[in-house]
Amino acid sequence: MAFDGIMLSALKDNLKENILGARIEKSYQIEKKLIIINLRHNNKNLKLLISTDPQGARINLSRLDFDYPSYPPDFCMLLRKYLKNSYIQNITQKDFERVIQIEIEKRGKKYTLIAELMGKYSNVILLDDNDIVLDAMKRITEEQNKERQLYPGQKYQDPPGQDKSNPLDIRTPEEFLTVIDEKFEQAAYRAVMFNFRGIGPYSAREIVYRANIDPSQNYDKLDNSQKIELAKSFIELFKIIKKNNYKAVIALKDEEVDYISAFPLKHRNPDKIMDFENTNKMMDYYYSNFLKDKELKKSINNLRKVVQNYLNKNLKKQKKLKKQLEESKSADKYKKKGELIKSNIYQLEKGQKEAVLTDYYSENQSDIKIKLDPALTPAENAQKYFKKYNKLQKSVKHLKREIAKLRHEEKYLNQVMLNIEQAETLEDIEEIREELKEENYIKKQKQKNKNKGGKKLPPRKFVSSNGYQILIGRNNKQNDKLTKKIANKGDIWLHTKTIAGSHVIIKRDTSKEIPDTTLNEAASLAAYFSKARNSKNVPIDYTEVENVNKPKGARPGLVYYEKYQTIYIDPDPELIKKLAKD
Repeated sequence: MAFDGIMLSALKDNLKENILGARIEKSYQIEKKLIIINLRHNNKNLKLLISTDPQGARINLSRLDFDYPSYPPDFCMLLRKYLKNSYIQNITQKDFERVIQIEIEKRGKKYTLIAELMGKYSNVILLDDNDIVLDAMKRITEEQNKERQLYPGQKYQDPPGQDKSNPLDIRTPEEFLTVIDEKFEQAAYRAVMFNFRGIGPYSAREIVYRANIDPSQNYDKLDNSQKIELAKSFIELFKIIKKNNYKAVIALKDEEVDYISAFPLKHRNPDKIMDFENTNKMMDYYYSNFLKDKELKKSINNLRKVVQNYLNKNLKKQKKLKKQLEESKSADKYKKKGELIKSNIYQLEKGQKEAVLTDYYSENQSDIKIKLDPALTPAENAQKYFKKYNKLQKSVKHLKREIAKLRHEEKYLNQVMLNIEQAETLEDIEEIREELKEENYIKKQKQKNKNKGGKKLPPRKFVSSNGYQILIGRNNKQNDKLTKKIANKGDIWLHTKTIAGSHVIIKRDTSKEIPDTTLNEAASLAAYFSKARNSKNVPIDYTEVENVNKPKGARPGLVYYEKYQTIYIDPDPELIKKLAKD
């Protein structure tokens, strides 16, 4: 997202129009990167959103719905303590940087809430009337940054300046030209971007393009008339900004976001431009339809890498143990060699590297070559083979047990991988992440309280053509809960045969037989929410839920079942839309 000082200025102006004088009612912190502040203004309820997510740092009024955690983090508690029933007095953007300052008053006391929206360095800080930090969303200690600290008791310092000019101060072409060294040897758009605050690459290219100059042409190669035109283009654009004359747009190319901006960019060539009434609505739309999907894909990829790494280790270890098992199964050959050495002990001498002996165990009494350790006596060589035989014999049971454990884990990890691939929301991914933490695949972070907050997602819900409710687990923990706690005796349980998939339950309140239509629809859903989603004629086992049991110590979602029947069916994506209840 091209979130530069221009975009932030548009958002700031929109906020000033709508929330000056608003009363702050309650604050919420969602995870680590999102603050929601409930406001009351002109008999309306408003939500101020501040995000410090590096991929989508922003501040805007939002109409989106969020699941609030049941227990607020420490920083959120501090905001509630100081800001509840306070009033917003002013909103400023200092020096056209990517920093918004919200001035707040409460019973004569003044506070400043600062949103620093600078990519990975984004932060939210609350100051008292002496600019002392009361706290920050992300504390910065001296060990982390010797130049600038942000933690309670510290005097607030502005983010490090970049020795650039404030574009709002430029009024004439001459003032513009004095800022840029006439020998600047880089592209003209870089000359704009590197010498003035708050101007990102797209905005800088647009300024140059509107001056009828190739943005990539070097600034020092421009003649004087071109530089004058560039200065005029710069001043004209900032006249629009000073007048708050924005036109928020999202531009698409090949159904992907080409750019978002406070005004259309003439130097871009998108397939479609979407206009918005204001930047607040644009931000909500962008987050809901593009940024959230991008976050989901990123989270899916990150979690997939974690699980794939464990799967690779598992398969590598299985291969190693299976090789050892094969070797163990041939333990008799070492016993035979020991017996042959023992039978010919008087024909052998210490120092021999090998012996050619008659194999009395073979039908044709052929010769066999046996390696010997020259440092050992014949008796010691025989004993060495017997020891290897005994060791391998003992290891067979152990290896079989370890391989069974690894196969069990492999099955579990494949199911987790499927859950990740079929995750539909960030909440889905978060629940899978929590499951992996509980199973010790992801390191747990220390928490000050046991209440993790947030609502647990319900199972996927569908209603069959006959009116029967069909429930489908979203992850392994939920599969367990669905099968062993939510399902009642007599409910029908379905699952893909020997293929990773979700647990599916058909709810029935009576002992009546489930109609074939409902059974086939549930089976199709089971096939769709499995690794066989893109296959045909998928085998689906089904049985009454009381026939499904969980082995002692089994990983989440892993069960065994009996007295089942199998039907073969195709997954049907259209059926999902038709039967979806939620």
